Amino acid sequence: MLGKSFSKVLGIVKTALLIFSLMFVLSLNVVAKNKYAAIVIDGSTGEVLHEQYADAPRYPASLTKIMTLYILFERLKKGQLNFESKFLVNRHAANQPPSKLGLKPGSRIRVKDAIGALVTKSANDVAATVAVNISGSETQFARLMTRKARSLGMKNTVFKNASGLPNRYQKTTARDMARLSMRIMNDFPKYSRFFAKKRYRYKRRSYRNHNGLLLTYKGTEGIKTGYTRASGFNLTTSVKRNNKHLIAVVMGGRTSRSRNARMIVLLSKNLPKAVSIHNKVPLQQRMAQIGRPAKTYNNGVLYTASITSKKRNSASKKTKILSKRFIPNGFRSLGQGRGYAIQIGVFDQRQLAVKQIKRTLSEVGQILKNRPAYILPSTRRGVAIHRARFAGFFSRGRARQACQNIKKEMAVNCIVTMQ
Repeated sequence: MLGKSFSKVLGIVKTALLIFSLMFVLSLNVVAKNKYAAIVIDGSTGEVLHEQYADAPRYPASLTKIMTLYILFERLKKGQLNFESKFLVNRHAANQPPSKLGLKPGSRIRVKDAIGALVTKSANDVAATVAVNISGSETQFARLMTRKARSLGMKNTVFKNASGLPNRYQKTTARDMARLSMRIMNDFPKYSRFFAKKRYRYKRRSYRNHNGLLLTYKGTEGIKTGYTRASGFNLTTSVKRNNKHLIAVVMGGRTSRSRNARMIVLLSKNLPKAVSIHNKVPLQQRMAQIGRPAKTYNNGVLYTASITSKKRNSASKKTKILSKRFIPNGFRSLGQGRGYAIQIGVFDQRQLAVKQIKRTLSEVGQILKNRPAYILPSTRRGVAIHRARFAGFFSRGRARQACQNIKKEMAVNCIVTMQ
């Protein structure tokens, strides 16, 4: 009897462990399966110019170090530290996995060098060293980071370490990272200049900044890259060009190159929509505006231009003429046949819809071979909208398959609709 009871208990324990393991894996997949997220903020007003999955949970990876630096900059600003202050390296910090400087237990590193190493090399041993010297332990520092995140309005962020090394409980969102990027560039102009450094020298070695946009995109002033297998390639960027300022976040890129390319597209598309930095509003108003999502429609696709009251009035006057389908130059007519279409975006300007059609063809043209493109204009709540579509699918199944293939290759919200 005792043997049977023991076997029964053992079976229950095994089942419980199996269920727990399955739940653990599923909890990872909630964040890791769909990695992409993006947001673009007008740095002068806080207005959200573009967003996609901006509030979905994501792993921050080394974007975590922005908060580590924020807390370090606070200590500098308050006079509790200076650039020549030295941090003691303990065994815990020295044992952090790469990327790292290779600090030895018992050695010391100046605050100035710690900042340079975090920004350029993204050194994990340096991040842990900062944490231990400020809070006594990295665990205590992570709690301080989370409290600071709440005070900055980062409601969906939890930190568990100072570096961004994998931890399934450490999470954030693109919107929260935009908030943090806005604040660190605004609150510490004296120290945030470190983010613009293309290289940093430490002990006769030169470390190149991982942020390639500093070399390839005019006006980039930082701020941070990040990567883990679960997060994909992340990037937050601050750009000032033509008296305009943008803060942008891209998360979950497949490669650093594709992530940078996506960031450049978002910056270039949204810079014309930003207001002049001479019209900058107070920080409190900007931070409040970041919390207001961009306009969305029932299909979940976001359009990216800001809408003023003047535009609303002019759009309502044009309601009667927005009834015919628009065929972009170079595309053939739809003809009279019925069938299915796929929609790849909704925009408040027709030219943006045309650009999306051409971009889609340039990236996944083989999927849409011989499919006529058109733009369906209409209005919603008195605002003109333009739906970018490809027609010519004679079964819902083929249209659905095309959508799935496009989603794999591009960051678009593709849906199937009637032609």
